[in-house]
Amino acid sequence: MSSHDAPTKTVPYPHPAYAWYVVVVLLLAYILAFIDREIIALLVPDIKASLQISDTQMSLLLGGAFAVFYTFFGVAIAWLADRGNRRWLIFWGVAFWSLMTAACGFATSYAALFLARVGVGAGESALNPSALSLLKDYFPPEKIGRAIGLYTAGVSSGSGLAFIFGGAVYPKLKEIGPVELPLLGWHEPWQLMFIYVGLPGLLIALLVLTIREPVRREFLVSGLKPIASPVNKTLAHVVSRWRAFLVLFFALSGLAIMAYGIGFWIPEFLRRTYALTPEQLGFWIQWRGVITIVFGLMGVLIGGWMSDYFQSRYEDGYVRVCLVSFVVMAIGYCSFTLMPTPLLAVLALIPATLGAAAPTAAGAAAVVSISPPTMRAQVIALYYFVLNAVGFFIGPTAVALVTDFYFADESQLRYSMFVVATTVSLIGGALLIYNLPHFRAAAREARQWTATAN
Repeated sequence: MSSHDAPTKTVPYPHPAYAWYVVVVLLLAYILAFIDREIIALLVPDIKASLQISDTQMSLLLGGAFAVFYTFFGVAIAWLADRGNRRWLIFWGVAFWSLMTAACGFATSYAALFLARVGVGAGESALNPSALSLLKDYFPPEKIGRAIGLYTAGVSSGSGLAFIFGGAVYPKLKEIGPVELPLLGWHEPWQLMFIYVGLPGLLIALLVLTIREPVRREFLVSGLKPIASPVNKTLAHVVSRWRAFLVLFFALSGLAIMAYGIGFWIPEFLRRTYALTPEQLGFWIQWRGVITIVFGLMGVLIGGWMSDYFQSRYEDGYVRVCLVSFVVMAIGYCSFTLMPTPLLAVLALIPATLGAAAPTAAGAAAVVSISPPTMRAQVIALYYFVLNAVGFFIGPTAVALVTDFYFADESQLRYSMFVVATTVSLIGGALLIYNLPHFRAAAREARQWTATAN
């Protein structure tokens, strides 16, 4: 028996029941992350009026401010996740972003709100690299797609709950008007919303402490110590295989541009395009939330199943799932912007939501599957760095820039969204097709690492 064979038999995966419990806890954290991230989309007109800012300035609060530290901190935290305790990283991240979300409710200037949103992004940057790296050590390869699929259901669930909760509660807060909180002074309705959704996150942070840090299986199998590769070595690995990694990263960034660029502006699109009252807007926003949850979860489950199914039959199965999803999402969002009534517009969000949700698992699983174990969390962080830097910076701001400087008319928001969605669809689809053979080559290389370890 070789030195590699013995450890393989003594390193079982954690009990399935507990492993799925961990997925549920991480799912709750991810749901919270998206509620805190996206609740601001419901507050756009009142924040603009209160702080006297333009669409372009507002777009930076929606995306740019959040992305500043979300993207840059993510890489540093991933380096820690490759060598430290991932549970504690997630705990401190959840606690910090929850407090910073509540801090948005105390902002009285554009600069203060911008900095608070930066803090939200900094805290949320701890979640994905740590959670995805942790799940890889809880599940065998044949089940990791479904585990990541359930975890990434937090995207649609959190986004949907933000719209359902916000659509129901915010119109009533506006009816009440400014409220004086004991010792804290007067707060406008939009400020109260941030406080209400931020503080409960501290309970989720405590729940994270019930997770046990699993053994890093590959290191025990190979006899290596759990020491992360230097960042420059990780970057060199990715750059030397840029057709497999970077092309995939930028292609899937198109999904993020549409999801954030279109998604963040949906409440304003409905209000401006169809001249809705606050009550009518709240009604359609709630239905948008229902669609996001129902069809988002459906898309995640379908995407997780498709990921496992296609990847078991094709070396590039994950990328194929992303490509099909991209087409469905593009059709949905492009048609959404041109619908003549709010009912038809909201119904058009069904294919858009299915297409947006399905590749969340496939994209993450694709990156995990071709990343060396000593670099995995760092490569995941780099993936989300590109995804969110491009998606958050370009998405909301591209729509706002087209509205402010090309059409120069806020009522033309729908056409700005259409221009952005169409352009991104064409570029992203072409990049995914180009990536297919290069991903196959990277997958073959990854199988050689596994064979060597075992």
